[in-house]
Amino acid sequence: MYGTPALAPRSLKDYAPFVGGDKVDELIDLARPLKGLRVLNLSVTAFGTGLAELLRASVPLFSDLGLDFRWQIVRADEEATQVNKLMYRALAGGRAEWTPQSTEAWRGFTMMNAGLLSEEYDIVVVHDLQPAAIRSYVESPATRARWVLHCHIDLSAAQPDVWGLLEEHLRQYDRWVLEDELFAGDVSASLPASVIAPAVDPLGPRNMELSPEAVADILQRYGVDVGRPLISQVAPISEDSDALGALEVYRLVRERVPGLQMLMLATSPPDGAESYAYFERVAGKAAELGDVHILSNLDDAGNVEVNVVQRASRAMMQRALQRGFGIWLSDALWKETPVVGAPMGGIPKQVVHGRTGFLASTDEEFAEHILALLTDREKARELGAAGRRHVAENFLVCRFLADYLRLLAEMN
Repeated sequence: MYGTPALAPRSLKDYAPFVGGDKVDELIDLARPLKGLRVLNLSVTAFGTGLAELLRASVPLFSDLGLDFRWQIVRADEEATQVNKLMYRALAGGRAEWTPQSTEAWRGFTMMNAGLLSEEYDIVVVHDLQPAAIRSYVESPATRARWVLHCHIDLSAAQPDVWGLLEEHLRQYDRWVLEDELFAGDVSASLPASVIAPAVDPLGPRNMELSPEAVADILQRYGVDVGRPLISQVAPISEDSDALGALEVYRLVRERVPGLQMLMLATSPPDGAESYAYFERVAGKAAELGDVHILSNLDDAGNVEVNVVQRASRAMMQRALQRGFGIWLSDALWKETPVVGAPMGGIPKQVVHGRTGFLASTDEEFAEHILALLTDREKARELGAAGRRHVAENFLVCRFLADYLRLLAEMN
């Protein structure tokens, strides 16, 4: 038996104020032929990722629509957990020292979890690549289910030796889903995929309404001066997110905006010696610059703190992105906070240049656009309002529900 996250019930009708009654009625109509459909979602973690937040929001809503929707977490010991992190890094475009021992540990993890799948489902959706090979080893009744692999990372630069371990197993799936059509890279010809973009939850802790007093109280708790302008980056403090580049942009802008503050909220802790070394370089540079606040889960900074930072920032940046869609930028846009982002991953789908924010590649371009947002308040408000409309039309959880209901109807 896998682990089952505790989920609070949700009602789709609560989302009508955000998407309109017609959209809610459409979802009810799409779900009607699927009532009672038994769907299992499998992932490697229940917390701390965009996928976990999306499942936490959407699974109870699918249940509210009458489907038998479940979410479970695969089992992993310490060795398997480390190997899973290594595999994720390799498949998402990083470099990993993959050894025969890594392969052996991964296969043991796969076989053990295949043996745990004994209940009967109509459809099984595997949301992470690390356990994807269990499809090849499960026994009846699980073999009677239709299987979907929903890949939530960019595979266009996957490490060939690690990808080679998985490719034969992925051919056993009935459907493959990506978050963006470009994320398949060179594997798209042999494994054609549907595209379902991720989404944000307007009622979740990252987006729920907060009073100005609550925002100010939490900021002051971390030493932020609420009377001075603030810019931020919410992302891992890593080379992948170019945290040092973000600090350089801050330095350039502060030359023109005295009193400017920068807040960097780390969405995941450092992992490994190189990661810790980079974090220390960032912390040292931040201390040298001054007025830079670094928060992480070690400071009890979670979804509510992300919410606060995005609401309080006059502008946000995403200096680089190499491992996925970056859906947290839609959280910021939903709060009418304009974003300056790099033209990579899923950022251009969310940050429409000149309409919901700006795209930039160099330090100077980032600094120029952020300076414009800080000095032209009317333009910033215009971009912020357009950003919220863009998210409402394209990246709210109800759109994700509709896409998935259509996919399930095709497979049923």
